Amino acid sequence: MAHLPEDLETKTAVDASETFVNTYYPTLNKPNGPKELADFYVRANPDSPLKPDISLNGNLVADPAELEAVFEKQPAKSHYEVQSFDCHVLNPNYNIGAPDDLLEPNKSGKKMSIMVMVNGSVRYGEETETQGFTDSVVLVPNWDALGKSPKGKRKWLIQSQTYRVIL
Repeated sequence: MAHLPEDLETKTAVDASETFVNTYYPTLNKPNGPKELADFYVRANPDSPLKPDISLNGNLVADPAELEAVFEKQPAKSHYEVQSFDCHVLNPNYNIGAPDDLLEPNKSGKKMSIMVMVNGSVRYGEETETQGFTDSVVLVPNWDALGKSPKGKRKWLIQSQTYRVIL
């Protein structure tokens, strides 16, 4: 199996991670942002083994709808700010849950899984202290957007997330 050039893998991972960081956390900062979170996650589908795996501060969250409920309970005007992020390719030819017509080798750099490690700060409401957070996210291709005109669909979705406030 031929591999992608390392620079294409790296560029794809960095671009996907940067897009994620520049959209996910600003969405959390919006007044109705939690209602938009489901768009960032893989969707459970009986034809696919993919489902979101989410952990917040050591507590498992069943799905994006439950995650939305958790974030809606946060004080108004909670604010997330990313200080840094890093990423690397986990699997350069990711095929889990891919439709049969997309099982060919990864030639475009769009079929990989990517680990994104994020560090930042969060303030829950206006009158609380700022705390640090870490977020480890695995991004995978959005099979509904790959090879098609994505028109508003995210190219990468969260398959796994482990978020922790640093005390």
